[in-house]
Amino acid sequence: MKQAELPFTTADEDTKVAAIDQLIRSALNYATSAGFRALLEFTRRLPAYSPFNCLLLHIQNSKALFVAPPEKWQKLKRTLKAGARPLVILAPMRPVLFVFDVTDTEGGELPREILEAMKSSFDVHGEVTELTFSRLRRLCTRAGITIENHLLHPNLAGAIQRTKTGYQISLNTTHTRTQQFATIAHELGHLFCGHLGRLKDEWWPERPATLDLKTRELEAEAVAWLVCQRFRVMPASASYLSSHLQDGTALPVFSLDAILVAAGAIEEMAKGQLPARLRAKKRQSKSLTKS
Repeated sequence: MKQAELPFTTADEDTKVAAIDQLIRSALNYATSAGFRALLEFTRRLPAYSPFNCLLLHIQNSKALFVAPPEKWQKLKRTLKAGARPLVILAPMRPVLFVFDVTDTEGGELPREILEAMKSSFDVHGEVTELTFSRLRRLCTRAGITIENHLLHPNLAGAIQRTKTGYQISLNTTHTRTQQFATIAHELGHLFCGHLGRLKDEWWPERPATLDLKTRELEAEAVAWLVCQRFRVMPASASYLSSHLQDGTALPVFSLDAILVAAGAIEEMAKGQLPARLRAKKRQSKSLTKS
């Protein structure tokens, strides 16, 4: 399930991001460590849906276990219960899509893969496949982000910087493929959350240059944690994020929209395609060139 591509201009996008973050801060509980942790745990359990759609699902039903549209439940020989509650998410090529949680259905026996997906504590210590890793690296190149291996200090995973032609991610050559995958996700998290600034033709949000270091690291690590968990691996730096999510821990001000959109974009790249918003910008640029 891919996040819908919205036809926002850069200015419109910044306004939308600010509005979403204001909604979260004023009406929801995701600014607390417990609320943020609950959303991250919920999002990791539904990798078939974009992180932003997981936010929409969590707002509507934080106890949802496995959701699907009516036609999928019909194929599984399950029917909707009387009074079943529809949940609304975004979908490509249409305004919205209605899905229903498994608890609102009855009938045929659930397939093993769905039962496994419903478990809250699946194995997250596997290895990233070579295909997934190569896709992410290839799509980074297509997006103007070069990746280089360097012999770094054992405690240094990598870094990202702006270059004359785009961006460069440095990876520790002694690290495993899975460790490098987590590092790329973390560094792309910094980039896609706007921590390195934004040129006028780039799709991520404009963020203040004075953004607090704790905010930047929390956002980047949350992005990496989400991406890795949804590919069923654990980032080595997960303990950093865990330290922020202890009950009673005060979180710095952060952008939940930036985190979810960045994680979704990296997932798209690891699955073999450019982020939806970058594709939309390329189409818009081609259209302006033709006109």
